[in-house]
Amino acid sequence: MVLLLRFLRMPRPTHFLGVLDLQHGAELILVCTLFNKISGLYGIIAMLIGAEISTLQLSMYFYSLLMFGALIYTLPKLHQRNPLAAISFAYLYLADSLINALYTLLFGISWFLVLASKYSSAVRPIKSAGETIDNTAGFTSSEFNASEVDVVTYPSASGQDAVAIGSGEGTSFLPSGVLQPGDSASILIISMIWLIRIYFVIIVMAFAREVVRGSATPGEAPFTGRNYGEGWQGALGRTLVSCNRGYWEGKSGWTPFGSKFRRSVEPEDGRRRRRRRDSSEGRSLPV
Repeated sequence: MVLLLRFLRMPRPTHFLGVLDLQHGAELILVCTLFNKISGLYGIIAMLIGAEISTLQLSMYFYSLLMFGALIYTLPKLHQRNPLAAISFAYLYLADSLINALYTLLFGISWFLVLASKYSSAVRPIKSAGETIDNTAGFTSSEFNASEVDVVTYPSASGQDAVAIGSGEGTSFLPSGVLQPGDSASILIISMIWLIRIYFVIIVMAFAREVVRGSATPGEAPFTGRNYGEGWQGALGRTLVSCNRGYWEGKSGWTPFGSKFRRSVEPEDGRRRRRRRDSSEGRSLPV
């Protein structure tokens, strides 16, 4: 059971693509996401000039604009390795990935249903017997894939009219839309894109973990006290950390692996004055 939990835990890479550091990777992912979300503005403009847009598309466009505003707010602080900006971007990107997966599923189902209705030939009336042969006989390049033909008669003013109705071979409705030429390639491309997206999520989360753990001090954990813990920003940071504390804190606590706590409790000016005072009194300077 322990081995299974270790296998299922989120990976913690230290480099992006094995070459760049995590900060450059996270910033590159953020810029790509911003370009993707700005497309929602073009969707709104298209709607205003009269384009036909479904409710699902409209909701996606408004969501893209809201996410664009939230991400653009974190951009300058992310470059400064601000822990709140890093962990906020990590959770925003994770939530955006889940929401995009839902939109992809809904749009995919809608598209395949349209294809299924297009290629379905369960009931197609044919006006004449000659047209029936041309459209259903296999040796005459048939237009419709029918296994049998039923002739239905009904009375009319001048006698009887006959309508031939072709019956399909019993293929199910949804596979007729999915198993079309080119659909397998589309599904493969979408799957590859989502594998890349999952890797990006892992990189962003690893960068946020590195920044949050690096902000810890000997006396204060991240988002507590003077360590970015004041006001609503500190409350938000503590809430985000508590969502998955085991991932952010790690087994060794807030001490970063292979490094020491940063000594940033005392301001730089105070250290300079103390060193000058100790030097004038003949004391040895601290190393």
